[in-house]
Amino acid sequence: MSGTANPMKRISAAGTVAGVVLSLGLAAAPAMAFPVPATSDGPTTAASPPPSPSPSSSPGPSPSPGPSSSPAASSGLSQAALADAVQRDLKLTPQQFEAAGELGSQAAAAAVRLRQIPGYVGIRIEGTSIVVTGSGSELQAAVASLAGSIHGLSLEAPPSVPSAAAPSVAPPSQPAPPTATKAAGTSPPVEAARSQLAVNTEQLFQEYVRDVGTAGLQAVVTSGGKFVIRTGGIASAQSTQGGATGATSTPAGTSEAAAPGKISPSAFASRYANVELDGAGPLKPEADVPGGVGYQTDHQVICSTGFSAFDPSGLPAVLTAGHCTDDGAVKTADLLLQGQANGRLGSFQFSQFGGPGNSTVLKPNSPQPGNVGADIAVIGSIRQGLDPLPAASTYGDPSEPGPDVKIIGTSAPVIGMPVCRSGWRTEWSCGHISAVGIFLVGGHNYPADPTDIRAFNGFLSYDVQSNGGDSGGPWVSGNYAVGTHSAGDWGGTQNFAVAATLDDSLKVLPDYQLELFLNKPELVAPADKTFKAGTSITGRVPAAPASAVAQGSQVRITYAGRQPFDVPVRPDGTWSFKAPEAPGPFSFTAETVNGFSRSAAVSLDIVISPSFLPAPAITTPATQPLPGLATVDGTGTPGATITLSGNVSGSAMVGADGRWSVALPAPAPAGKVDVTAVQSYPGLADSPATGVTFSVMPPPPAVTSLSDGQHLKQEALPASIQGTGLSGADVVVSIDGTPLPGAGGSAGPGSTGSRSVGSSLAPLVLVAGGNWTVPFPAGLALGAHTVSVTQAVDGVASAPAQLTFTIDAPAPVLPAGNITRGALAATGAGGVVSAAIAALATLAAGIVLTVVVRRRNRRRTR
Repeated sequence: MSGTANPMKRISAAGTVAGVVLSLGLAAAPAMAFPVPATSDGPTTAASPPPSPSPSSSPGPSPSPGPSSSPAASSGLSQAALADAVQRDLKLTPQQFEAAGELGSQAAAAAVRLRQIPGYVGIRIEGTSIVVTGSGSELQAAVASLAGSIHGLSLEAPPSVPSAAAPSVAPPSQPAPPTATKAAGTSPPVEAARSQLAVNTEQLFQEYVRDVGTAGLQAVVTSGGKFVIRTGGIASAQSTQGGATGATSTPAGTSEAAAPGKISPSAFASRYANVELDGAGPLKPEADVPGGVGYQTDHQVICSTGFSAFDPSGLPAVLTAGHCTDDGAVKTADLLLQGQANGRLGSFQFSQFGGPGNSTVLKPNSPQPGNVGADIAVIGSIRQGLDPLPAASTYGDPSEPGPDVKIIGTSAPVIGMPVCRSGWRTEWSCGHISAVGIFLVGGHNYPADPTDIRAFNGFLSYDVQSNGGDSGGPWVSGNYAVGTHSAGDWGGTQNFAVAATLDDSLKVLPDYQLELFLNKPELVAPADKTFKAGTSITGRVPAAPASAVAQGSQVRITYAGRQPFDVPVRPDGTWSFKAPEAPGPFSFTAETVNGFSRSAAVSLDIVISPSFLPAPAITTPATQPLPGLATVDGTGTPGATITLSGNVSGSAMVGADGRWSVALPAPAPAGKVDVTAVQSYPGLADSPATGVTFSVMPPPPAVTSLSDGQHLKQEALPASIQGTGLSGADVVVSIDGTPLPGAGGSAGPGSTGSRSVGSSLAPLVLVAGGNWTVPFPAGLALGAHTVSVTQAVDGVASAPAQLTFTIDAPAPVLPAGNITRGALAATGAGGVVSAAIAALATLAAGIVLTVVVRRRNRRRTR
């Protein structure tokens, strides 16, 4: 989890806030005491443990003299304490310790690749170098290949064979068969001295258990480029199997009696050119430590927590030592703060001390009798409000709740690797790994049951100090988890501490995951945070505090319109995904994930620029003809600039929603209006043009010679109907729905009339001088009539202008004085009759001509 954007959650108990991986305590930690080996390869190997510090030097933490002692009540496992321990025990700065952890991780990875190659014996760290022990052209080529990526990697020859005969190498998959037939009660003859080479600890361990047994066996390890069999201290586990009655250990190199059907340890060791036999002091369990800061089981056992983890369903869990559970009898664990119970931590979900089901080393009548397992337990069902953290954390000092060592992954132990161990009992202690291999300790029924001997994969340090209550605590190298504390001895002939290898422990926890510290993703972007559509959006996950991000990490991307998806984090910490095709502002969230581990989520805002510009779309409006055109709307590429041309002009930027709107500097002219749109974007070629022709209605024309509701006398009708309109428009005048004939003075049947308005196209306003006129029709009947006038530009007609007028009958004509009342003058009557007959004849003949004022045929330049 990120320690910056999303503060780490803390374990809170009774108002006290403290970070976790809980470094608490253990009771009844099994202990082993190994004597100093006879040879030395330098201070970073198991061959020569460091001398005891003098009072004037920077001493390590002095173990308490007895079980009644309690840990420091307030110092906790603070960052300052870790820095002090690293400087005191390793003479390194915290930064150098982190770098050493990186080197150890590289060595462990190299060992995985090399151990299957014939001739490989082992690997160790010396200072800032990685030394591979072995021989053969294939191994030499492999080491040379790795040296290109791992600085300081070298190959050295294994120890020379004292005899002239070249030793044979037993295949790693099968134990070397005995060379002599075993007779009951007698020791078989020994092969020619030093005629074989051991290949690995597992093979050597299985052969030893088969041919010698477990009597007094403490460990089979690699150290200094060779294999070491350590014996002495465990009461005979072969008493029921082989008939021995409490065989005791003897110093290395002395003769000892073999159990019936077995050979002696020295006889076994004499087979191999690269195996040494090393006697050791007796084992003794560390005392229980009651009270203090830690967790206490329902069997009153106190242990230290190790690393935070996730169970198969993703719920939080804490790893600790398997032997803390009394072979699964323990059910719950309670937190201890300042020596007082502070509520439930959780309940035990799994434990294994030795082989599966807490089984012992011996598997009688099996082709592989040595049963090697782990020393690991899981505390789950973590109390609500407690959140284990991916770190070896400060614990016990409320003023320093932050994590100290952020865990970014696991590393297999390598001889010479600098390590630090934290625990409730003795806090921080640091040193180097001296030996790696298989360790044997007495189980919960030992020594009452001498066959109760458990074996697990682990490693040993002569530098690191420990005491009862530290079991289960984390061992780290830099920012890598290496193991959980299992056993130790500070009061015997030689100080040492033993841990169970975490990688091997996790193998017996299927689907459990170690929780890892993951930094938040960051964006790698130009200053303007602009990425082209369809290209890669790139970021990185900072590797701090180490130089590498946890292997297998991914970045989870989430944004609107798509399900979350994961992209891999490359070895250099970078990640990328394809930018959406839609340009414009783009927001997404990113978080680093690794299994169930995850960082804080971070929200990132960028701009997607187009990779090319398609033609824009003009969408306004869809319904035509238009009463007017003052704006043009459409869609395009967000951030692009739209430029209009044709019969209009203007520009605007496309918004984030992909829409644009251009307000025209002046209303568009009437008629057919051509609009062309092009979009442009910095660094890209202009888009293809999009053209649209709009039909824009002109305004209705005006009638100036008549007024609405006007009364006309039949005998005094006007000669024409007149008005104004757009220059160049075609005007149609209709009375009672019938178009009128003639315009100007040249109307006639079938004539289009003369143009009474100007020929130029004007803006959408009435223009002074844009006049039109049509003859007033003859023969209109008395009564009301409706005038309707429209004008059209490019065939696009306006709405009509309408008014009504009424033709009134003429006043009666009185006779002259000599004419009788009621009689008509022959001349008058004859004239009126003649006019009426003529008008009726004209209408009957259909001579009602439409005279339309038309503009000359022309096309505007577009």
